Amino acid sequence: MNEEDLFKLIETREDERHDFKEKWYSLNENNSKKAEMLKDIFSFVNTTHDEDCYLIFGITDNTREIVGIENDENRYNTQQITDWLNSLPIEPEVPRVRVETSSVKGHEVDVMIIKNTDRVPVFLRSGKKGKGFGNHPIGPGQVFTRKEDTNTPISGTADYNQLTELFRKHLGLNLSIEKRFEKVLQDWKNWNYYEHSDGVGIQYSLDPDFRVVFVDRDADAKAESFSLSQMRVDVSWEVAQLKYRTDIIKQINVVNLDGARFKAVVPDISSISNSYGKNLFYDCYKVDSLKFKLEELINHMGSAISPDYGSLNEFMESIVLYNDN
Repeated sequence: MNEEDLFKLIETREDERHDFKEKWYSLNENNSKKAEMLKDIFSFVNTTHDEDCYLIFGITDNTREIVGIENDENRYNTQQITDWLNSLPIEPEVPRVRVETSSVKGHEVDVMIIKNTDRVPVFLRSGKKGKGFGNHPIGPGQVFTRKEDTNTPISGTADYNQLTELFRKHLGLNLSIEKRFEKVLQDWKNWNYYEHSDGVGIQYSLDPDFRVVFVDRDADAKAESFSLSQMRVDVSWEVAQLKYRTDIIKQINVVNLDGARFKAVVPDISSISNSYGKNLFYDCYKVDSLKFKLEELINHMGSAISPDYGSLNEFMESIVLYNDN
């Protein structure tokens, strides 16, 4: 996290994305520091928004005064927290967290970043008690969540409406239809190839309302830079219509390569200037784009439209991948 983003959080009251702690979790009379830490991590994992969350240590929660944790003997690092979480019977998957330290106004501030996931709700498969849990054992199936600036009490669990919203997030029902399409495109194993009266396409078996239909289109280009690595350089053009029921959500250009042995999404074109001031053009994908998610699905679903390993390597050798992160 950069300094500007951290200052914005410090200047903002606690909410569903961040919480302030003056100190790291220390032993108290109930010896329940691990229960409190687990509750706080689970509460931020089990949120209904789609953003990362932050526990910020070294800031008072009422006045947001920066007091620092440089003298705190109870500090944890990323490896310690990750190892501890991996030792617990967590379902459906262990939360992804990391700890970063920043220098703010002469003090050290630790930030625990809790990554967003749609694998919610997160809970313990079996109860946990004993050392570090004191008078606050965590029960099996107990779900902690967060509403505004308040976590579920350590002796409580999420209510029906909160659980409903978490399962909506898990199923992608809280997303726009385009975002839902992105989500299902990444579930490679559950797409099937078909040939039908409306053309060749692929369909999502878990929800057949999601389809991709390939439609012929005319284009003058008979070869492209990205096709030159194939045995046969000629290409034929199509449009992939991403459909939900009868609605076309998005249209993406695709090509048949190597004598129509496989399909590929047409890459974007970008450029850089050389030392002579001339533009050099190249093909690229943005990894987080809908286009690349369709390309990845075609490559990995193992169907009649998918390339073999050698053809895929040759195709990707000339393409630059951009990761926004």
